[in-house]
Amino acid sequence: MSINSAMQSGVTALAANATALATISNNIANSNTTGFKRVLTNFTDLVSGSNNKNSFSSGGVVSVNRQSNTTQGELNSNTSGYSLGINGQGFFVVSEKPEDLTSGSSLLFTRDGSFTTDTQGNLVNSGGYYLQGWPADTSGNITTSATNVNLLSPINVSDLANTVEATTAVNFVANLDPATVQKDSTKIIAPATVMDYDPTSATKAMSVYDSATGVGTKPDSTIAATISDSLGQEHTVTISLIKGDVSTTGATAGETEWYYEISSPDVDDGAGLNQLGSGSLFFDSDGKLDLTNSSGKLITGVTLADAGVTGTTAAPAWNVATGAKGQDLSFGFGAGGSSAITQTRGDSTTVSVKANGTEFGTLSKVEVGADGIVKAIYNNGNTRTLAQVALATFLNANGLTAVSGNAYQVSTDSGAYLLKVPGENGSGSIEADTLEASTVDLAQEFTGLITTQRAYSAASKIVTTADDMLQELLAIKR
Repeated sequence: MSINSAMQSGVTALAANATALATISNNIANSNTTGFKRVLTNFTDLVSGSNNKNSFSSGGVVSVNRQSNTTQGELNSNTSGYSLGINGQGFFVVSEKPEDLTSGSSLLFTRDGSFTTDTQGNLVNSGGYYLQGWPADTSGNITTSATNVNLLSPINVSDLANTVEATTAVNFVANLDPATVQKDSTKIIAPATVMDYDPTSATKAMSVYDSATGVGTKPDSTIAATISDSLGQEHTVTISLIKGDVSTTGATAGETEWYYEISSPDVDDGAGLNQLGSGSLFFDSDGKLDLTNSSGKLITGVTLADAGVTGTTAAPAWNVATGAKGQDLSFGFGAGGSSAITQTRGDSTTVSVKANGTEFGTLSKVEVGADGIVKAIYNNGNTRTLAQVALATFLNANGLTAVSGNAYQVSTDSGAYLLKVPGENGSGSIEADTLEASTVDLAQEFTGLITTQRAYSAASKIVTTADDMLQELLAIKR
């Protein structure tokens, strides 16, 4: 009977609008929740299969909730803790516990970047979830993967000033001025012929130069780096360079030769020169380093022996007073190095010097770049790469299942996730010192609240009207 179907329509309308009221209420309650995504309630009709041209049986209505996880919220400045926002698509990868992940770990995803540190120094947001990322090794290198969660670990920013690591690599960028006045060719020649400059002489080497006494040879340019030994002690290593003649023979014909010495006052080389090594650099007519024909430990790297071992020119050692363990030291010209030295017009300058190992100085702050790289900044200008934030993207982010704490978990509707470097392959960039606002528009929600209330009242009228009509029908019997 159509009266019964009308009453049923009213009942479904009451249920659908009650659901809409619940979603609107939840949206309003979370209007200030960081990274919250508004939930929409859509209505779809129900059609009875018994409808035909001569009669109509009302089917009613049903509500369907739809998430808007791909809608970008406004990024607002916030300098408390380690506030992070995502400008674009993607979600922070988080876990419920501050433990390294395995293939069986349960991951959650959120846009809530209100991170602070727990008592262990792990980054945790207001929902109690721990931020995951790819950790850096001792050299600052990061290995990423789109699917391997075993490479992820909680990002930790504690005890950064107390980590002791021996320096293994010094990388630098420098330029040598080709206009440097050459020494008299009779006074600076191949070190094999001892004249005024001799890297093996205690009175003519650059490593022993003393302007006050005139002992040693003054270098034309120097590059200095601070390195750490196995005990975290600080040492200065100096690369001294002096310009030689233009070669006229062999593979280096037409190239300018520069002699260099690597020295440190804390090194024993058995000759009293404190040298780690010496050699020659050749530059072609374009000012580029001829790495093939350049020689010495600046190119091949140095191996320092343990303190207490008698050092030699071929095998230098730490001075016994340091008490340090031996270590290998490269200067960035081998595999994986990033050093560069040129000979072009302009002052002889050192553009940059970076050594890994123990960071000397006091930790000033921790910064997160747009690419998600987390770096420790020290008051002496040194930096240390700690990790890189990972972002997850989905084929259908609106299909994620919401869980408590303003986070989501994977569902069949969302599809599998891919881990991405921020700012690459369609993922958003990281905005430090910002938080993403809720996408809830209060004006829109209050308008929806009014219309939902009116619709609910109208649906109740349908039920009461149908009831009155049934009462009239029953009264016919009387």
